[in-house]
Amino acid sequence: MKRATRKTYRTREDIRSFFKSQGLIYLERTRIDWQPLRSMTLDQSPYYLENLAYFLQLCRTYGEMIRQGAKAPIDIRRIDDSVGFGVYATQNIDKDAFIGEYAGVVQLADADAGRALDAGGFESDYAWYYLDDVPDAPDLEINGRLEGNELRFVNHSDSPNVEVEHTLFEGQWIILFTAARDIKKDEQLLISYGEAYWEDGWRDLKSI
Repeated sequence: MKRATRKTYRTREDIRSFFKSQGLIYLERTRIDWQPLRSMTLDQSPYYLENLAYFLQLCRTYGEMIRQGAKAPIDIRRIDDSVGFGVYATQNIDKDAFIGEYAGVVQLADADAGRALDAGGFESDYAWYYLDDVPDAPDLEINGRLEGNELRFVNHSDSPNVEVEHTLFEGQWIILFTAARDIKKDEQLLISYGEAYWEDGWRDLKSI
């Protein structure tokens, strides 16, 4: 029997064509859909001020790469019918290196986000809670389900090699991924989705 060819999407053009073929919109940076957020001041919250030094350090270290929409040397590869796609290193990546911003749409959180999708999975699979409570604002999320970038395809593991960070950058909260350890060429990038991702009983806990 002929072995199926593994699909790999590496170049800028290939990745954007792949997104289009999946009915997805590619984003370089997170897009704000809930417009009132643009005029709000978010840097005076107790949470931000208590962790100010750390957030400023993240901005100093990774700020220019965030601004440019930079990515580590990665590509998207099809794994199998059960998992779907994953993100892989195309070169060695050093510990603490910038992987990229998790791009998505800042929007109202969907109260029915646990609904199953026809293609498998759930509507909330690509959504992160907004990173801080915003006074006088409804519940918000950063959702990469329909609009996002390569990092929406990073899978879960109980032994992740990628760290999920967040910081206030240019007035808005963002999510960024960094290397938790040295990552070898052709190794799959993996994060922990966190306990809250599994706790509502919608999903079976699966780890790569």
